Amino acid sequence: GVAETFGPYTLLHRIATGGMGEIHLARLERGSSFQKLVVIKRIIPTFAGEREFLRLFENEARIAAQLTHQNIVPIYDFGRVDETTFIAMEYVHGEDARSILTRSLDRGGPLPLAHAIKIGAACLRGLAYAHRRTDPSGKPLGIVHRDVSPQNILVSFEGEVKLTDFGLAKAAAGQAESQAGGLKGKYSYMSPEQVSGKPVGPASDVFSLAATLY
Repeated sequence: GVAETFGPYTLLHRIATGGMGEIHLARLERGSSFQKLVVIKRIIPTFAGEREFLRLFENEARIAAQLTHQNIVPIYDFGRVDETTFIAMEYVHGEDARSILTRSLDRGGPLPLAHAIKIGAACLRGLAYAHRRTDPSGKPLGIVHRDVSPQNILVSFEGEVKLTDFGLAKAAAGQAESQAGGLKGKYSYMSPEQVSGKPVGPASDVFSLAATLY
């Protein structure tokens, strides 16, 4: 498609459309001497007018922006352009774990055990870091991913493993009644407490990772 200007970014092409956002590969340009590829997640129009959703989304984005770990996709920027809320994240040159598993099965078998263990261990390191995070005064931030699933695990062609979309499922869940189907396709990985609408903690993420590994 034709490139689109979006604030300081140039949207190069749409990667995917998810339950609450469009994901684009984009280029950040600062003058003629600085360029950087990033991923832009924009809120889709059905959510754009939901003030409570945007409040939750912005809050979760602020929390996720505090995460700095080799196994977590960092957030570079967050804001609004022409009333469209967005997040700018690192572009991980690779594939998500769902695509990798699908390709492996198409070639005749499951993902080799060593690869699955490496991916799982990397995700656990990222989750442990996020679950332990505190604010400057030492108060726990209470970060829970809430959507650990193959599509949110990115594996770069260099072998890096990174979790993406920390906490954003919390914002989507807040709109579950008015936007039926927003979490469609994710129930396979949810913990029993999450499916039943009970409060979730770090153990819920561990359950979801175990389901993913299975």
